[in-house]
Amino acid sequence: KGATFMEESFAQYSALMVMEKEYGREQMEKFLSYELDRYLRGRAEERKEEPPLLLASEQGYLYYRKGSLVTYALRDYIGEERMNAALRDFIERSRYVGPPYPNALDLVQALREATPDEYDYLVEDMIENITLYDNRTEEATVEQLEDGRYRVALRVQSHKMRADGRGVETDLPHSDWIEIGVYGDEGEDGDEPFLYLEKHRLESGLNEIEVVVEGRPARAGIDPRHLLIDRVPDDNIRGVAG
Repeated sequence: KGATFMEESFAQYSALMVMEKEYGREQMEKFLSYELDRYLRGRAEERKEEPPLLLASEQGYLYYRKGSLVTYALRDYIGEERMNAALRDFIERSRYVGPPYPNALDLVQALREATPDEYDYLVEDMIENITLYDNRTEEATVEQLEDGRYRVALRVQSHKMRADGRGVETDLPHSDWIEIGVYGDEGEDGDEPFLYLEKHRLESGLNEIEVVVEGRPARAGIDPRHLLIDRVPDDNIRGVAG
């Protein structure tokens, strides 16, 4: 157990890094949305019990789909340099060794050592447990300032759950770092550029946030790139009124 997490999830991570370098960070939203949908479909069709990613064995929806989401998100939170250094150090320590052979627990420990204290909950949530979010944007309004910039006011809800292998969920109060994004108008190529994309520490329940951006905002909301596993991601973003 865990072998496919070590092998396939980090093969996915390598592919994602190539994709991001080629097409840009903003384009990753589309692929991560696809992977999230495939993961949610996979866990809904699970006939036995869903294990945490750490214990994945033959479940492709885990080591490929969830693996993509988790490795990309962890890299985004702790930084590519820390992530790659942890993987590099693990490989250097583990190559050509005899029994007892390195396993997924050793890899997770290497990732945990590379993770700053403020994000120490991420490994437990994303890899060692089944953690789900219900994030949604209730309201997004805009006001133009005298200097020509725009103030965007957001009301967002954030809820976090821990699930067991059969899908039974328990509410988990949190104070987590979650992205807030503001999109500009759609360009000629059909893409919507981010005017603002930063992580905020959000509490369980209602959060009210204000940010100031340079250009006219079109849409805004919470976790726009689907870094977190949200069962209903379509309500994360909404059009800006005002």
